[in-house]
Amino acid sequence: MRSLIKRERLPEPMYNARLYTGDSFIAMPDAWWPDAEVAVEIESRQWHLSPGDWDATLARDARMSARGIIVLHFSPRRLRAEPAAVANEIRSALEAGHQRGRLGIRAVAC
Repeated sequence: MRSLIKRERLPEPMYNARLYTGDSFIAMPDAWWPDAEVAVEIESRQWHLSPGDWDATLARDARMSARGIIVLHFSPRRLRAEPAAVANEIRSALEAGHQRGRLGIRAVAC
């Protein structure tokens, strides 16, 4: 992900930032662009295949989406196979995030 961001000249995100509304923890996405309030998650089968892990992944996504965060999910395979398409989807999400009002999400660096 980091090499794709550099190679495609995307803005540098915060990695593994802890997101909050007030004192309530929301999630810790793999990449976070605070100015657009966009999150990217890399979803590999290795870490999300068991029923418990999959349920936790869905709950994390629901918490972010419920607060209006734009959440994109990519597999490691897609990052390798379609880097330009992934970069374009991130760019589109960042543009959409910049065009809407702020959500008031607080990010704490890892």
